Amino acid sequence: MNHLKALNITNSKGKQNKRFACLATFLMYLLLSACSDRATDINDQYQQRLATALDKPFPETAKLTNLKLAPISNNDESIQSQQLSIIQLAQLSHCKLNTLIAEHNSQLGKVATAAGQLAYQIQFIQLAPSCLDKLSPESKSYHAIKRELANKKQRLLKQFNHLLYKDPELKRTWQLTSYALDTNLAGLVETEIALQNLLTLKQQIIQQQYAQIDSKALYPLLSVLRQFNFNQALISAVRQQTYFNQSTSRYLASIELNELCNPLKNKRQAQIVSNVFKKYYLAQLQPYQAQLSGALERLMPLYQQLWLGTTINQPRLAALLEQNQPNNLLTAFKDSAKTHVTWWQTFYKTCEISPI
Repeated sequence: MNHLKALNITNSKGKQNKRFACLATFLMYLLLSACSDRATDINDQYQQRLATALDKPFPETAKLTNLKLAPISNNDESIQSQQLSIIQLAQLSHCKLNTLIAEHNSQLGKVATAAGQLAYQIQFIQLAPSCLDKLSPESKSYHAIKRELANKKQRLLKQFNHLLYKDPELKRTWQLTSYALDTNLAGLVETEIALQNLLTLKQQIIQQQYAQIDSKALYPLLSVLRQFNFNQALISAVRQQTYFNQSTSRYLASIELNELCNPLKNKRQAQIVSNVFKKYYLAQLQPYQAQLSGALERLMPLYQQLWLGTTINQPRLAALLEQNQPNNLLTAFKDSAKTHVTWWQTFYKTCEISPI
């Protein structure tokens, strides 16, 4: 009979645990729904509550700063454009290249964006061969067009790299922003497709598949990146969360666990500290970081293939992108979370407190 009572008690506790687990999961998602737009605030609250519970203030730390990129110049483009400005366009009246050069040499063409400059280079390369076929090989126009065609082919990849650092939608990818990601990661799929299309353009340039390039598709692609601003928001959030993880872990490493978990003392303080961890990190920040990690794992290969080969003069950016490096954006992020959780595992083991 006692055995049956014990079994009933066990079953009752099991049902209660299941209900508690469901409730905890529900609460976690409620908290997460309000997390991504104030992750910095939650990190601040987490640190402040830890400082209060441990009766030890957080040390002053330097603020996270923007990534400084070396300036990118493209001065030789203006020189080469002047070479074509002396061509007698009347001799090219039977070529579509005539209109393209005229538009580029106009006042509007002189203030073209990085995307506009790249599109012009591509269109020139695509139109030049048919124009050469209609010109006399002995003419000055023929030799000027042929020389410029060779120059533009040689420089096209450099022009593409120039786009990565000059176009506003791509340049700001590596700068901090207060714009927060939606908890549903709205824009991830669209951004991924846009970056894949941009990478396809780069590969077509490298493989000299000029006829296959759709230069007009460049503008809608950049429009998608501007619409969602996902790249900047993601990378900024990852850098900020890595920074908070690292600073919080350094603070906790200064805590003497043997004193906090002294078995001769009341464990009330340790329990309060545990509650802070569960309320802020476990219930809110950890799920948020899982979202960031998943999105970054999808986009990181695209970032590397697009930017990594252009970072000879960009050591700080290279450090974020290079694989198997401690400062790699994804590696540092995961390591910061792992280090933080490891401290808490040691805390629970030392204090003999259940994390549940």
